[in-house]
Amino acid sequence: MWSFTKWLQDRFDAELWFQFTDDEKFLFKDKSYEEIQRWTYENMLDVIALGFDPKKTHFLIDTKHANLLYPVAIRIAKKINFSTLKAVFGFTNENNIGQIFYTSMQAAPAILPSVLKKKNIPCLIPLGVDQDPHFRVARDVYPKLGFYKPAIMHKMMFPSLMGEGAMSSSKSNVIITSTDSPKEVETKIKKYAFSGGKDTKEEHRKKGGNLDVDVSFQYLRMFFEPDDAKLKKIEEDYKSGKLLTGELKEYLIKKINTFLREHQEKREKAKKEIDKFIYKQK
Repeated sequence: MWSFTKWLQDRFDAELWFQFTDDEKFLFKDKSYEEIQRWTYENMLDVIALGFDPKKTHFLIDTKHANLLYPVAIRIAKKINFSTLKAVFGFTNENNIGQIFYTSMQAAPAILPSVLKKKNIPCLIPLGVDQDPHFRVARDVYPKLGFYKPAIMHKMMFPSLMGEGAMSSSKSNVIITSTDSPKEVETKIKKYAFSGGKDTKEEHRKKGGNLDVDVSFQYLRMFFEPDDAKLKKIEEDYKSGKLLTGELKEYLIKKINTFLREHQEKREKAKKEIDKFIYKQK
């Protein structure tokens, strides 16, 4: 998703607003507020390291920018019935009241630029499918407040290395993080990455592998191998049995570590750049 967002900025000189939902992670996850703040800081470093223009990129942190977001959020909240949220999210009496209000905070940044600049500005929201319900609820509200409905683009989500659902930071042993060492990447891929290969080398050579479930191939296809010709060759060789699972994993390990080597250098430099990206009200 971020590579596409970076392309938008480079191609169209687009203004980008990144919402860091530290309140959502605190309200919905069994984590301390302090740990969530550390996640927010680390996520900001990763975004900056990808090379966004600080003059056109603004970080909004829900708790830090509550003075900007809350006046917009309550206008949205007034148009959303609790019965709607219960139907969409399955809320019960056991949910905390912050979770009930959160959709309004999530929806606010889509129209914040319009509010600040006092004119209607079209908005495109790249998001994970897990965030889609918030905006499906809010899309009907924006026109009632006099704003455009934002366009939404779903991003593909990296699967867990074990092939069970989306990659999640709550399971640190089955994800690749942007701060992993080359050895950690190698160990995680070799030990945990779910394989579409056959049980034996002989059977694999004869029948080939299943790319639909092979996590290493999915990682290459989604991000780490941008060359379509190379990806096609890997696909053909793995399906035919010419390429073994171990060889595919080694190729992915090399690709990830090459990316992380450069990314981690940029991350270190990003520590001095954060203040340029955090939005400051004029």
